Parts: sequence; C-alpha cells; structure tokens
Amino acid sequence: MLGQCTVETYEKWLEKRADEIRKRDLARGKPFALTCPVSFYKQKIHDAVVKSGGIDPYTGETLRWDLIGTWFEHQVKTFDRAFFLLPTVDHTDPDAEVLDLEICSWLVNTCKNLLNPADFVAFCRKVADYRDPNNM
Repeated sequence: MLGQCTVETYEKWLEKRADEIRKRDLARGKPFALTCPVSFYKQKIHDAVVKSGGIDPYTGETLRWDLIGTWFEHQVKTFDRAFFLLPTVDHTDPDAEVLDLEICSWLVNTCKNLLNPADFVAFCRKVADYRDPNNM
C-alpha cells in the first residue's frame, strides 16, 4: 500500500472510514459501536489493510491504493469502472456481534452488500453456473 499512496492520504482515508463506519454501526444499533471508539475502528481497519496484503480476498486482484482519496460524492451515483479496484472497508459478516472488517474492492463490496462471505461465494457460484453450463 505504501508507495501507492502517501502516508498523509492513507491517514486521512483511515480516519474518515473509521468515523463513517462507526456512525453507520451506531445507526444500525450495533452494540459494539457503543463501546468502541473511533480509534478502535481505525486499528481494526488498519489491521484489515495489513492482512489484505493489498489483494482483494474474493478475486485475488491487486487493489488500487492510488485511488483512495479520489472518490467524490457525485461519483457515488455512477458505476465508474475506473474505481472497480478501489480499496473499501467491509464488515466481514454484517450480522456479526463483534467488529470484524476486511478490505475488498469497491466492485466486490458493492456486489457483496449485506451478504456474509459464504453466502456471497455461493451466490457467485450460482451466477457462474447459470451463465456457463460447462462450468459444472
């Protein structure tokens, strides 16, 4: 990740993501959000970044750390292919009772949405099997 973005850009991204995710967890009534400060979220996100090794855990693609900090609000309403490999923070399992985060591409995060990893992979298999009968 270092070398693809500056330390300052990474720190700003980390702070913003931690704050946004904690606020979202509070709004969703996640009990851990009540007791975990933003600094805890920052550490969990950073740990997930390190664990990722810069690779999307679902596709094996190298994430584009040079894209962090370049996403603008107006782009949220578009499906911009240039951002498919933008690193994003995702709850590993959105229904978990503990804070468990992973780093994945924007495209995977968008597709995975509220699914846990097993359900997401099963869904992907269903799509692949339907679209390519020779895949079976």
